[in-house]
Order: sequence, then C-alpha cells, then structure tokens
Amino acid sequence: MERSISRFFNQILTDPRVRIWHVGTYLALVLIWDKNKQSSPFQVTRRMIMQMSRAKSPATYHKHLKELEMFGYIKYLPSYHPKQGSKIWLVDKFRAGL
Repeated sequence: MERSISRFFNQILTDPRVRIWHVGTYLALVLIWDKNKQSSPFQVTRRMIMQMSRAKSPATYHKHLKELEMFGYIKYLPSYHPKQGSKIWLVDKFRAGL
C-alpha cells in the first residue's frame, strides 16, 4: 500500500488537475483496496466512499470518481443496483506507461 500512495502523491505534485477532494477520494479507494488484499477490481458503495472522503453529496462523489477516471488514476464501473457496489480498478500509471 505504501508504494501505491507514494506513487500517487509523487504523480499529483505535477498534475495541476488534481485537487484536495480528489486526494481524499483516492485515499479512501486505496484504503479499501488494501483491505481487499490489494486485488482489483474491488467493490465500493457510494455511502462508504462519501463517508471516508467527506464528500457532501452524491453528485460530488460521482464527479470525483469520473474525474479520477478521466485523469487516468482509476477505472470506474458504476453500478445502478442499490445493493451492489460499483467496481473500481486502481491504475498504476507508472507500470502502464502512462
């Protein structure tokens, strides 16, 4: 986990698109990924990520996940089923050559 967090923080130092809200959301995802034995994809619920990242609204939650995906930090497959979580993959930008 430490390597993933270190890589992310090294990358955001040069990425002007990333804001503190993205960092909070990504950190929540990394913590859940670590609890899932660092396997991808892993499932998350909106409630879980909103609570951990301190997002105030579902619109903010979705915005941050979509932007993190657009920036190349995650792959996000939303679930529209109320009891089934969305799938998240953490993208290793360094190994992927991005």
